[in-house]
Amino acid sequence: MWRIRGRTQITLAAMTVATLILILYRMSTNDVIASNITKDGHIHLTKIDEANEFSTLTQNQDVAKLREYEAHIMDDIRGRGGSVDDRLGRRLMFPSDNNLRSVEDHIDNMKEHSGSAWNSGIHSFKGYRMVHLDLKGAPPRVSYYEDFFPLIRNLGATGILMEYEDMFPFSGPQLQDIPAYNAYSKSDIRQILQLAASNGLQVIPLIQTFGHMEFLLKLQKYSELREVQKYPQVICPTHNSTFDLLTAMIDQVVELHPGIKYLHIGCDEVYYLGECVRCGLALVDHQWSKKQLFLHHVSRLAKYVRDRHPGVTPLTWDDEFRELTAAELVEWGIAKLLEPVIWKYTPDVASYIAPEVWDKYAAVFPAVWVASAFKGATGSDKYITDISYHLENHQSWMDIISSYSSQLTFKGIFITGWQRYDHFSVLCELLPVGIPSLAASLSFIQSENRGTALIPRKVLDVLKCDGSLPMSPGAGRTRCNFPGSPILEAVERLYMLHLNVDRMLADSTVKGWMSTYNVEHGFSNPSHVEHATAELDRCKMELAYIERDIRSAMSDVYDRYTITEWVTTFLRPLDAQLQTLWEAREKLLSRTHWPKRPLDILKPSVTHNL
Repeated sequence: MWRIRGRTQITLAAMTVATLILILYRMSTNDVIASNITKDGHIHLTKIDEANEFSTLTQNQDVAKLREYEAHIMDDIRGRGGSVDDRLGRRLMFPSDNNLRSVEDHIDNMKEHSGSAWNSGIHSFKGYRMVHLDLKGAPPRVSYYEDFFPLIRNLGATGILMEYEDMFPFSGPQLQDIPAYNAYSKSDIRQILQLAASNGLQVIPLIQTFGHMEFLLKLQKYSELREVQKYPQVICPTHNSTFDLLTAMIDQVVELHPGIKYLHIGCDEVYYLGECVRCGLALVDHQWSKKQLFLHHVSRLAKYVRDRHPGVTPLTWDDEFRELTAAELVEWGIAKLLEPVIWKYTPDVASYIAPEVWDKYAAVFPAVWVASAFKGATGSDKYITDISYHLENHQSWMDIISSYSSQLTFKGIFITGWQRYDHFSVLCELLPVGIPSLAASLSFIQSENRGTALIPRKVLDVLKCDGSLPMSPGAGRTRCNFPGSPILEAVERLYMLHLNVDRMLADSTVKGWMSTYNVEHGFSNPSHVEHATAELDRCKMELAYIERDIRSAMSDVYDRYTITEWVTTFLRPLDAQLQTLWEAREKLLSRTHWPKRPLDILKPSVTHNL
């Protein structure tokens, strides 16, 4: 039920008129897609909770603020409302702003098809469609897989890439210190594998064996294995204990996954190589380059997997191969030992992986895999997913596959969903938050008709959605009923609250009458302070309701440790910000008379300088 009061009625009327005008304009220019987007332009209206009576934070704003608010939201819809962090980070997920197209550009470059199908006439992807689960952050309860696996099967997934890190129950004197305190047990993993098998999903385990080994190297017991002592990221490939440790990990993982066909052994982003004394001596003794040292370690591990576990094909990330020559790859027998997974999570993959790389891979490898992203690709601390961004990544991958399919066999695609950028970073978007993006991505790569911003009806049916999916953060509310959807609902409310708080803090009244100087001296105009903080109590109340609802929703999917970490990471800073503003308001409004200027006249340091 929608309850609309006061100036929200003005907002609704204004938006309705604006929407009708825009629709008529778009119809006159035959821009049907843009008009479809505009139909969802009323997203500034928030459903009021019967229990808390909290509605939109625009109810008491003047007309100018309402117009500013409306313009900001429409900018969000068109992809101009925010920026993507352009720093280089985990897996080079941050493209430069020059390589980002706005949602409006993305939509304008697409042609609408009748119904709700993608429409560029490209053949659907026929290889494996593997969904990546990154367990180094927010590992789901085992019970959640009972609902999640049937969901992704119905969406077209054929398997799971399970990245365990310290969630695997390693055992024995050599490995028993690795598992996290809340790691899955062996019976948990057997249950997960049984659930996957009953849903026709193949499982490929992923364990890191070179770079990104923070989960192990952070511990004092294994610190001597670090390539660089102060950085617990890359393992030393020449240390006497390294190979035995890694093969013991491989054996335990394969043993607990009977019948697997593939094992992913990582080997990406080996940032530090050949820097320790042992590796330096090895380079001299064998007359190796650092590239050859890398190839020695990878080929040795891959050969071990092949020999010790017949029928299991090793997979590795490809980024360290890109700078190698075809001759170097052939010399070390890489093509006969493993299959590479070529990854990139930006909207324009071709800008980052040059044509000569594809030519080289075509000359060396009989088959390759690729890796896209459905979440975790737009920032290490993002908590809400941009569907449009990830669909552009998949569009780019399908274009590449179409271009090179005559030269290369693309065996499968890993649709990655990063949960942390590395072992030490904060959580990014939770799995249920990314499910609409995952559903749209799976549908996109399976479709023979691509090219519209509309989500196919089948996706909406599987997700039990009432209406369309918002393509970018802030472009509406997701009204679906898939496993974990209450988490997404609470996260979307948090995103809108952040927008409103940012807007409140950016108001000239706050800047002009509630500055640090004003607060320190308790010196401000009460009427302006009241105006500037008119929505503060509502914001604090809404944040409290969000915390209540997110804790309840997350308890069905995650353990208490994940809930605590998420709340601390994403709610506590906003709560502190609001509390600071509240205390400033109380201090400023407590005054009924004020001193003569200059206000610092009684401060000793100032008096001394007069």
